Amino acid sequence: METVVDEPAWVRRGSWLACPAAGALLGWGVQALADWITSLPWFPVQGPFRLLHQIPQPWRLIGAVVVGVLLGVGFAWMWAWDRLIVTVSATRVTLERRERRRRIDTPLAAVFVDDGKLVLLGENDREIAREKTDLSRRQLAEAFTAHGRPWLDEPPPER
Repeated sequence: METVVDEPAWVRRGSWLACPAAGALLGWGVQALADWITSLPWFPVQGPFRLLHQIPQPWRLIGAVVVGVLLGVGFAWMWAWDRLIVTVSATRVTLERRERRRRIDTPLAAVFVDDGKLVLLGENDREIAREKTDLSRRQLAEAFTAHGRPWLDEPPPER
């Protein structure tokens, strides 16, 4: 038996909707503010706004929204690509990120989260893995302790 710790399904699915929607809103907002920003002589980086200001409507609106949606899809793809999935069993820990899967079969001396990174220590406090993660500490702790793995709520003191 094993336990998989991953982002909730609503986050994984929702990011593919929320990111493009946020990008579309951002594109709409930038094009809507272009006229006003070009009227402010003190505003830095006027060039892109002047260029946007010269495009006639409705093409400016359509283009800005499409570019925003594409940026949102790109952001959602990067989010999904960089996601960490942790699978824990009594004999193995598997860390998956991007297109890489790392199996750890060695005994663990400690497992903890340190400054947003999941850390696995082996014998003699040798660091086996350190992976950036946004996963729930509570879920990670439950997964590791359920399989008899040595979970620490805080990083051990430096020796």
